[in-house]
Amino acid sequence: MRRHSVKNTIDHSIRVILIIAFYALFSFANTHQTQAEPRDAEACNNQGNVQADKGQYDKAISEYTKALKIKPTYAEVYYNRGYAYAIKGNYDDAIRDLNKALELKPKYAKAYHIRGIVYASKGQYNEAIPNYTKALEINPQDAMAYCNRGVAYYFMKEYGKSWENVKKAQSLGYQIDPLFMDRLRKASGRQN
Repeated sequence: MRRHSVKNTIDHSIRVILIIAFYALFSFANTHQTQAEPRDAEACNNQGNVQADKGQYDKAISEYTKALKIKPTYAEVYYNRGYAYAIKGNYDDAIRDLNKALELKPKYAKAYHIRGIVYASKGQYNEAIPNYTKALEINPQDAMAYCNRGVAYYFMKEYGKSWENVKKAQSLGYQIDPLFMDRLRKASGRQN
């Protein structure tokens, strides 16, 4: 009977040692993974940016997707992938990613601005304008957002608001396309 008790004690001790060893390895693996996540996600994001700069948007999207698998709360990567989708004309995917970027980082002016551009590209100017407005609330020096909001107002035939926005963009140093300015002058009946 004593022998059985000693054997049980040894078996129990071995199980405890194995559990501790497993826990230690698991903890180390998780710690190592957590420490590597930002670097690996950052590397994938950077590689995506390199591909996007080359015009290789499918490859960029693939790299951004890898980064998001590593770090699914990386707002900048959602923005980058959304931007790449927008360039490719995949507007619904772009909006989905830009929405996620804004969910993770609510004061992300560039994400609002690009989402405005995407809505404008879809002809949804009534959706684009509030996005430009939100971008400008966060970054009132974004001359391009003023210009884009002015263009959206132009297409909605709100020429007075269009003028206000393009003039503000110009006052911030943004060069407005002369062809657009001619169209705005003709449509609004204004000369300046």
